[in-house]
Amino acid sequence: MQVNSILQGVLFSFLILAASYTDIKRREISDTVCMLLVLAGLMNFSYINLLGIFVALPLLIAAVLKENSIGGGDIKLTASASIVLGFWKGTYGLIIGLSLLILFYIILKIIAVIRKKQVAKNLSMPLAPFLGMGFIIIYFIK
Repeated sequence: MQVNSILQGVLFSFLILAASYTDIKRREISDTVCMLLVLAGLMNFSYINLLGIFVALPLLIAAVLKENSIGGGDIKLTASASIVLGFWKGTYGLIIGLSLLILFYIILKIIAVIRKKQVAKNLSMPLAPFLGMGFIIIYFIK
């Protein structure tokens, strides 16, 4: 059981990093990465972890209500990572990831004020690296 957990952690981290990399480079997250994340969840499967899919619901609602706000890849990444983590850990990972995004934006604004430049109002940032950090942090807190 311990070997499965370690292998799942390594695979989970690698897939999250791959999703983050492609989101930074191409602003897209592969369906393959999301499917492999779900398959990685089968290594320590629990039926209760399937409730993790509901963690992505707020992102889906936000994407439907405001066009071009959140990409479908971010929603799929959140759902698939939360299936591995379960509902509560997925929720905590989402909260940490979004908090990191807010912190990054605040730091960006402070640097812009110091340099006397303006940050674009409609600044688009890849969400996967921040979500990924939150999910990886929560995964390794057991």
